[in-house]
Amino acid sequence: MSTGPPLTEVELVSAWDRALGQPAARRPLLLLGREDADRLPVGEVAALLLTTARTWAGDRVEAVLDCPACPERLEVGFAVADLLAAAPDWPHEPGPTGDEPGAATFTLRWRGHRLTLRLPTPADLEGAARAGDAAAAERWLLRACLLAADPPLDNPVAALPEVSAAMAERDPLGVVAVGLTCPGCGTATEALLDLPAWAWQAVDARVRRLLGEVHRLARAYGWSETEVLGLGPHRRAAYLEQVP
Repeated sequence: MSTGPPLTEVELVSAWDRALGQPAARRPLLLLGREDADRLPVGEVAALLLTTARTWAGDRVEAVLDCPACPERLEVGFAVADLLAAAPDWPHEPGPTGDEPGAATFTLRWRGHRLTLRLPTPADLEGAARAGDAAAAERWLLRACLLAADPPLDNPVAALPEVSAAMAERDPLGVVAVGLTCPGCGTATEALLDLPAWAWQAVDARVRRLLGEVHRLARAYGWSETEVLGLGPHRRAAYLEQVP
């Protein structure tokens, strides 16, 4: 997994502005500045976003979840370093069909069949979301990610449990499930931690703070947005101390 240099504040604001015109699920991808972001394994995208977002959000991922049985709000947090430690290095070789440049492929032996699969990507999740209910989405993902079967499968859906487990093992950040017990009612629940959504919320909060600073300094000194952001955080903070 390779990441470029962190975004400057000017680049961050520009990326945020472009992303606002996109569907919510696609917004975090624009923070990476990669044309292939929607074709990378979901967990790799999560790891790249964690690495990028920690620049402005700090070294912890924190989320507040609703208890399914009572009004209690449940807090959960992880160190970014611990999450990244679970991320493997994905190969980026072309798949067997020659047209899967960003998707990690693997083989799975299942009931005498040799299955060649690739890990789901954000583009796959978008397609699956249009399939209907959860069961239909799972079938859609299987069809998209099953590249070959030798011998062919009569009923590919029967392989879903083993395929899902194999994908989770190879892409542990693809789906991050958190087991929680509600302190209010004692209900045990499992919640999914949406790492791309966390990254987007972090950048959205950061950019809105920056725009507030731009507003104050532009009114006080007549500077443009680019000039204010170009000051850098330390000089900008020093100027803000002078603004009533």
